[in-house]
Amino acid sequence: MTRRALVGTAAREFQGADLGDRRRSARLMSIAGTVEEQPARGFPRLLGSDAALEAFYRFINNEGFRAEDIAAPHFAATARRAAEAKAVIAVHDTTLVEYGTKRKDLGVTARKTGRHGFVAQVTLMLSEADGLPLGVANLETLKRSGKKWSKRKKEGQRGHVHRDDAGRESLRWVRGVETVEAARQDRFSVIHVTDAEGDFFELFSRLDALNTRFVIRAGQLDRSVQTDDGERKLREVLDELSPKTWREIEVCERKHPPRGVARSKLRRHPERDARVARVAIASVQVTLNGTKYSGIKTQPFRVNVVRVWEPRPPKGQPAVEWVLVTTEAASSAGELKRVVDIYRLRWTIEEYFKALKTGCALEKRQVESYEALRKVLALFVPIAYRLLLLRGLERLDSGAPAHRAFSKIDLHIMANAPSNRSLQPPRSIADALKHLARLGGHIKNNGPPGWQTLGWGYEKLLTLRLGWEIAMAARCDQS
Repeated sequence: MTRRALVGTAAREFQGADLGDRRRSARLMSIAGTVEEQPARGFPRLLGSDAALEAFYRFINNEGFRAEDIAAPHFAATARRAAEAKAVIAVHDTTLVEYGTKRKDLGVTARKTGRHGFVAQVTLMLSEADGLPLGVANLETLKRSGKKWSKRKKEGQRGHVHRDDAGRESLRWVRGVETVEAARQDRFSVIHVTDAEGDFFELFSRLDALNTRFVIRAGQLDRSVQTDDGERKLREVLDELSPKTWREIEVCERKHPPRGVARSKLRRHPERDARVARVAIASVQVTLNGTKYSGIKTQPFRVNVVRVWEPRPPKGQPAVEWVLVTTEAASSAGELKRVVDIYRLRWTIEEYFKALKTGCALEKRQVESYEALRKVLALFVPIAYRLLLLRGLERLDSGAPAHRAFSKIDLHIMANAPSNRSLQPPRSIADALKHLARLGGHIKNNGPPGWQTLGWGYEKLLTLRLGWEIAMAARCDQS
C-alpha cells in the first residue's frame, strides 16, 4: 500500500454518508470541512456567525439520522485501507468522555467524582507491517446510570444478576470484535489486541468461535488453567518460567492526580518514572476452560501465554510485568519478541484518544444532549485519525519526502508563513511537522510538540490555505 493512499483531507472521509436527505449530506460535508480547518476551536468562533451556529445545532440535534450514519463512510474507508494493507492489528479500547458540568441525559462516568459523560468503545486499525494508523473500524458509546455499581456492591461483583445481564458493559468488547470480523470478509488478516479489560472468558470464547487471532493482556492471574501437570493457577505457572530471551522496552511515566484515584487503581497501576526497562520474556502453553461465572458452554481451547517481566527494576520503581494471552506462535526468541511488539502497538490508541480530546478539544464542546455529543464525536473521529497519521508518518520515516503527507500548496504556505521564515523550506516529513508545530506556536525549548500544539498548527495551516484559495480565485476573476 502506498503512503499516498493514506493521505488526504479528513473531510473526504465523510463522502457518501447517507443521512436520509441530500441536503443533510451536503451540510455534513460543509461542516466537516469547516471543523477540519480549526479542530481545536469552539463552535461559536469556528462557525463565524449566529446563523451558521444555529444551523449547526439544528444539524446535530436532528433526529432524522444517527451518529453512526455520520461515521459510516469513515468505517468503510478504513476497511478499504485495511484490505490494501493485507495484514492489520485491531486495537480495541475504552475511553471516558467527561464534562465538568451536568448535561442533558448524560451518564455518570465514575462512582466518586460525580463527573458526567459517556463511555466510548473504539477499535483502531493499524498496519501490521509498519504500525501506521488506517482509521477507526468501530465506535460504540454507552451511558452509565450508576445503579449497577450499587447493585453489585450488595450482590457481589460476580453475582447471578450481573452474569446473566445481556446489557452488561463487558459485551461491548465482543461486539467490537464481531464488527471487525464482519467487515473483514477474508479481505485481510487481523490480530485483535486489548488491554487487561478484555480478559474475560466470553471474549476469549467468541474469538475462538470466530477462529480469529488475538493478543490480550491477562488481568486475572489467579485463574485456573490446564497444563501438562494438571490444573494449576496461572500465577504459579508463570512464576516458574525461565527467560527465553531479553529485550529493552521504553516505559512511559505514570503520574496520578493528588485526589480522586481509587486504591485498587493505585495497586494495579502504581506511579513510575519514564525509563528504558530490560525485560525477560518466556512462554507456556495452557488450556482455558469455561468458568462458573461465564454462563457459556464451550470446549476448552489451547493458547500461548507470554510473560514479560523485569527481574531487576531500579530502586523505588515498580517492576514491569505483562502477561499476554495469544494465538500467535511463541516458541522462538523471534516469535516472542513479535508478540511483545504486537501488544506494544496498543499504545497507539492512547495517542488517538489524546488527538480526540486535546487536538480536537472534544471534552470542551458546549453541546448539551447525549445524542448531539455522539454526533460531534463522529465528526471528530476522522479528523483525529488524520492528526494521528501525520505523527505516525513522521515516526516511521521522518526523512521521507514531505509531499507524502502534505500537498505542494500546503508546503508552500508553511514555508512562507511568518513564523517559519527562519526555517529552511520543508523537504522531509520531519521538516513539515516542525513547520506545522511552529504554526501552532511551538517553542523549541519546550520539548516535542504535543497534540494541542499540532492541532493549533493544523488549524492555522488550513485557515491559511483557505485564504490562499480565495486569493487565487480572485486573481482568476480579474484575469
